[in-house]
Amino acid sequence: MSDRKLWNVAVIGECMIELHKEGGRLVQSFGGDTLNTAAYLSRICGRDVRVEYVSAVGAGDSFSREMLDFWHDCGVGSALTQRISGRLPGLYAIAVDELGERSFQYWRSEAAVRGCFQTDEGQAVLNRLEAFDVVHLSGISLAVLYPESRETLFTALESLAAKGVKISFDFNFRPHLWGAEPEKNAAPHFRRLAKICRWVFLSPEELRAAGYALYDCEDPAFIEALRELGSEEVIVKNGGRPCLILNGRTGEVNHVPLGEMLVPKDTTAAGDSFTAGFLASAFYGLAPAEAVARAHALSSAVIMYPGAIIPAEVTPRVFADLQN
Repeated sequence: MSDRKLWNVAVIGECMIELHKEGGRLVQSFGGDTLNTAAYLSRICGRDVRVEYVSAVGAGDSFSREMLDFWHDCGVGSALTQRISGRLPGLYAIAVDELGERSFQYWRSEAAVRGCFQTDEGQAVLNRLEAFDVVHLSGISLAVLYPESRETLFTALESLAAKGVKISFDFNFRPHLWGAEPEKNAAPHFRRLAKICRWVFLSPEELRAAGYALYDCEDPAFIEALRELGSEEVIVKNGGRPCLILNGRTGEVNHVPLGEMLVPKDTTAAGDSFTAGFLASAFYGLAPAEAVARAHALSSAVIMYPGAIIPAEVTPRVFADLQN
């Protein structure tokens, strides 16, 4: 595979201080939806893909320094991350029930990332994204930004897409981040971004973030709503049921069954790692069914360990056969 071009991927979002329990103890780590995707993408692709994280942290505090070290240990670069004086990273705590499902509590109202595209340095960062092959972000990436920063980001992404940069968007719709009328507030932003995307990832329930109250993947109206998004490829992550993939260019729809379903110990980052596996499959030129199989193999390993980023030594090398 030596003739394959290195992929440069910029991932936009917020990494937070993470608290979770292990064996009755409270353990501190770091995580965030797009950081999880960035870390797993770097880990499974190795030297084939360079991943940079676009964000903001504090300047001088120990948590921000440790966070940057954590990214680097995960193979994720911080050259596009701003250090903002007087600000700190956000924090969240995970509670996991007996079925492995998790709930969260957040402290992020003054997090450094929220106004990161309103600074002179932020504009310079956005200009540098022209050199990347792919830019990935999520609905959480959009929600945590102040409105002015969000609009600046949209303008930059639309310009990048017009210049051939591939945009990847994971809906990751969190209603509590979008105010009193979350669907109404989020829908214009999700629709605007989806129209310029190469890849869009969502669950059936998350389609409501684009203004559609449709949940049945077999419903023709559901498929039509996916088409209306205007993305080149829509990947519907549907729990343990078959994954739906819509090719927006040809209109072709594939329902791809998943492999063995495990009883999870912690579902944190299950969807984020699946997204990483699917993007990696796109880099390696795999067909949708193979992409889903490899992405599912990765996420199946992730849900068997606590926390967002599992140890490197237990992360399956799902693309080893395609690497030098």
